[in-house]
Amino acid sequence: GQGANDPRVPQAEADQIVQAMQERGIPVTYVLYPDEGHGFARPENNLSFFAITEAFLSECLGGWYEPIGDDFKGSSITVPVGAEEVPGLTETLAG
Repeated sequence: GQGANDPRVPQAEADQIVQAMQERGIPVTYVLYPDEGHGFARPENNLSFFAITEAFLSECLGGWYEPIGDDFKGSSITVPVGAEEVPGLTETLAG
């Protein structure tokens, strides 16, 4: 997850990493929070990121995960790239 206001890792650097991965055909999910900095301050954003992380890791490790439900309620989450890589993320973002 990337905070758009992160002074340590500017969004432009994260954008470059995502672009480089895409150019090399490496699957990537880019989760961006426009109202966060370095580390997430808002509990709603933490919860949404944890839900995505849990689903992502379940895919990688072959484990179980709690389906993403209303975990995004009140969150400022945006997923500019790769929502389809995380189970249930595209559907949840569509509402």
